[in-house]
Amino acid sequence: MANKIETEFLTRYLLVILISSFFFFKIFHEQSALYVTLICTVGLVLNAKLPTINKFILILVAGIVVNVYRVPLSTEEFDDYLKATYGIECLVTECVEVVKIVSEDTMELQTNEYTIQGYSYNWYSVFSTGEIELNDKSIKAVNVMGFWFPLR
Repeated sequence: MANKIETEFLTRYLLVILISSFFFFKIFHEQSALYVTLICTVGLVLNAKLPTINKFILILVAGIVVNVYRVPLSTEEFDDYLKATYGIECLVTECVEVVKIVSEDTMELQTNEYTIQGYSYNWYSVFSTGEIELNDKSIKAVNVMGFWFPLR
């Protein structure tokens, strides 16, 4: 009897945290809240009275669904990737790249200005791709499960 009450309490507790963390993600766009959602989902599935193969399939599906939510839908995340990885900030039709030059005694900032020759961003539900063509360089990347990978 006490074990059943503890199991019920655990299930309710996990459901409350699961729902709260998912809405926290939707409202504040905080990616780490999705991992809390996934952990609660795994806990609920493991606590359920199901055959092991069904538990495995449900956990796999939950993992895929959570990672699909991590794939960016808009170009803003690609722009953030360009800024964080390459130091390139773009506005409308031009981009600026800031490069730190460190010598023995001094540190200088050098800026390079580029004109955008081409820009594309595509979302394919389970991954997305972004590409920007500047005067003398082209940057391509693919986002899988919320992680950006450069393409050459």
